[in-house]
Amino acid sequence: MRTVYLLIMTLLLSSITANAQVFDPPPCSNFNTNPAPNWNPSPGNSNLTVQYGSPNTFDGSQYLSLTDKSGGSWYENTTDYKSLGKRFLGQCLYFDFYLQNSGGSTAPHHPYITISDGVNHATFTANITVTAGSGWVRVKAPIQLANGGPLPSNSDGKWTAASASIFDNIMLNTASLILSPEVTSSPSEIVYFDNVCIKSCSDCTADFKLDTSFSTFINSATATLTLINPIYVSTPGNPGPTYTVNWGDGTTSPVLLAAVTHNYSTAGTYTICVTEQIGKAVRCKRCFTFCYTSPIVSGVMTPLRELQTITKAEVEKYEKNEFLLVPNPAKNYVDVQTTLSKKGLISIRLIDISGKVVLEKSENLNSGRQIIKLNTENLIQGNYIVELRSENKTSSQKLLISK
Repeated sequence: MRTVYLLIMTLLLSSITANAQVFDPPPCSNFNTNPAPNWNPSPGNSNLTVQYGSPNTFDGSQYLSLTDKSGGSWYENTTDYKSLGKRFLGQCLYFDFYLQNSGGSTAPHHPYITISDGVNHATFTANITVTAGSGWVRVKAPIQLANGGPLPSNSDGKWTAASASIFDNIMLNTASLILSPEVTSSPSEIVYFDNVCIKSCSDCTADFKLDTSFSTFINSATATLTLINPIYVSTPGNPGPTYTVNWGDGTTSPVLLAAVTHNYSTAGTYTICVTEQIGKAVRCKRCFTFCYTSPIVSGVMTPLRELQTITKAEVEKYEKNEFLLVPNPAKNYVDVQTTLSKKGLISIRLIDISGKVVLEKSENLNSGRQIIKLNTENLIQGNYIVELRSENKTSSQKLLISK
């Protein structure tokens, strides 16, 4: 039996020699780092001053400040937002905008953002209008194709380009994303940008993520709900959103911070729902379900049978690239990279050599290429199995932790 066990682990260790392809997560520039990574004045249109300020009243974070000068004034990213229509079709491009100085103009201004394929340009212009000092607005532009018809639009605004075919080429072969302070012909305008992010086009103003962990020592589970890019601002006549979480065990709590935690002491299946409201009206609701089972000890059991099953599945499915582990070997973290055919719940378990689940994580993700980061900093060096469940399928791979 020991020989069989060693053979299984030898096959498992040898499977990590296959080539791995690295997928990038959706880009999000929050400008909390100065200078902002991968953002630069555009060659030939670099007539602007770049600064940073705070706070963006939506989330209290640092923002990008652009001051217009005479001539073309573009600030662009040629690294993170490439090929939007190939990588993130069906999602939305968000940005926060504030008009600080309109160059003396009193006319309302429509915030806009521009993408380019290196030759032609497409611009999304918001329906909402702002004036100097009127406040922050958040705009979302659909990442869609025209397919020979009208250019894409939504309730926030519309795309413009020279033609539908040119627009589709720009969307599929995006080479840069451009921000500009140009509002009028007077070269003194000042605008702020923040949270230029690709994410779901849901009506929610924030994204939500659920992390779960389990302790076999005290037989308990912990769920942590994180809000991503929430809006906490509220003004007279314009109440901001509020967030409430129902933990699925009869308790609810308001979400006043970016992350809230809840403990469970009774095994069971729990559906956790977070609701966003504007006043008394429900804007959106997101739910996550996770299962928490108590460990059962009956005499002395061996994990060999479970490891054999997991290992066999890992060896058979690895070549199908159900998911990838990067880096592997890992030290403080590992990215689980996978591609989903549709939006759904992903559950990941990390199992040690004894068969014990040492980490579990669940996220409700959109379709397309996705990355789930696991924190392995507190795990001891050794061999582990990573098990991923999504779209009614289960697949496993070997992970080596090396300290």
